[in-house]
Amino acid sequence: MENETEYDAFVHRMETEYPKMFSEPYGGFAISEGWWVIIERLCANIQHHLDWKNKETEVVPQVVVRQIKEKFGGLRFYYDGGDDEIQGMVRMAESWAGISCETCGERGNRRDGGWIRTLCDKHEALYQVSKGNYNV
Repeated sequence: MENETEYDAFVHRMETEYPKMFSEPYGGFAISEGWWVIIERLCANIQHHLDWKNKETEVVPQVVVRQIKEKFGGLRFYYDGGDDEIQGMVRMAESWAGISCETCGERGNRRDGGWIRTLCDKHEALYQVSKGNYNV
């Protein structure tokens, strides 16, 4: 795809690899690139679990994503379907994001100061400079 952004490529990859999960309107991915790997691994694990459990007959309802976003510096993954194992996978992914930089995926910390963000030291410093706070 010509002139495709990295975000567009990510969305295309996710919707192509997991068409059942992204079969209905879900609002895109309202997260930064640093958390994409978390979503990729979460979706892979969810679909593997569903395929394994539902080999012969559907015993676990298909997960359908409703919304994926950042809120208060944390990942929120809203969905329908699944079971307790999938609920645990989602909680683990949300916990993982809580210690990962939203921008680069490296180790991060929750940062206050207006908008709550989870950033590594480097991206927090860049954020502060962009806000005119030069005493970082």
